[in-house]
Formats: sequence, C-alpha cells, structure tokens
Amino acid sequence: MPQLRAHYDLSQLEMSELLGVSRALVALAETGQRSLPLAARELLPPLALVKGTAPGAPAAASYPSPLADWEPLAAHQKKCQQQAARLRRELVRMQEKAAQHYQRLHMLPDLSANLPASADRQRVQAWVEQRLEEARRELQRSGPAAQALLAVRIKALEYEAAEALRELAMAGALGRGSR
Repeated sequence: MPQLRAHYDLSQLEMSELLGVSRALVALAETGQRSLPLAARELLPPLALVKGTAPGAPAAASYPSPLADWEPLAAHQKKCQQQAARLRRELVRMQEKAAQHYQRLHMLPDLSANLPASADRQRVQAWVEQRLEEARRELQRSGPAAQALLAVRIKALEYEAAEALRELAMAGALGRGSR
C-alpha cells in the first residue's frame, strides 16, 4: 500500500478517505499490524491495476499526452540559441576591444618616452597615464577572465538548447511546428 500511495502521491489521510477507513488503520495496515476491512481491500486491486503493478497485469503502455503543449519548451530552446548567438557576437567584440587596449598598453609608454624636447612633457605624461588607466580598467571588463566567463555562459546556453531539442525530439514534437 505505501507504493500505491506514493504512485498516486496520496497521504495516509487521503488514502484512508478513499478506502473509507481511519488514517490510523491505514498506518497499521502498512506496517502489517492490522488488516483492512474487506470493502477497503477490494479497492486496492483496481488501484494497482491502473498503476500497472497488479500481479499478472500487463504493463501499462506509455503514451504521450495528446494535450501536451511543447511550444513553451520549443520557445525556450529557440531563446537559448538566440542568446548564445548574441553572446558569441559580444565575445568577438570583447576580444577585439581587449586587443585594442592591449595594444594601447604597449604603445603609450613608447609615446611618452619618445616625445620631442619641445613637447609639454607633464601634460602629455598626464594624458598618457589617463589613457593607460582607461586601458587597464577596460581590460578588467573585457580581458581574459571576462572572456572566459562569457564563453562559459555561451556553452551553458548551447547545452541547454541542445537538451531542450533532445527532449522535443524524444517527445516527437519536432515535426509539429514546434521547431
């Protein structure tokens, strides 16, 4: 009886109401301390048969629900693909931006070292330092660690999209306009 209750997701109280006995009697019957009245016992085989666990009963066939609406899963799968594509484009821009700022980090010190004697060194040096600090901050936002994090997000979205597609294929929902 505990397996039947678990299969139907019934509490002992709900099972007792179905069988027309007290919850305490259901608990005692489950532990083998008492037996159910005949009228209550007669309700158990139909429950087991419907569940497909009655001795000698044919296994219940598993049929997809005709009412199943796979469109939310299909929409989620498409959304994951679109987000992954958007993030891939963002990753390319991030890599390009990082390359520009790495170049700036290497180029600007040379500029300040090779200033003509007539240049306002203090002003130019302040400008160079400001640009170097901007490049360092940008590399924190778009450097290797940020790129790796974005790559992980892309992989996760691609995996999620693939799993949703697999579920749709297993349900046979791909040929029904859910793609």
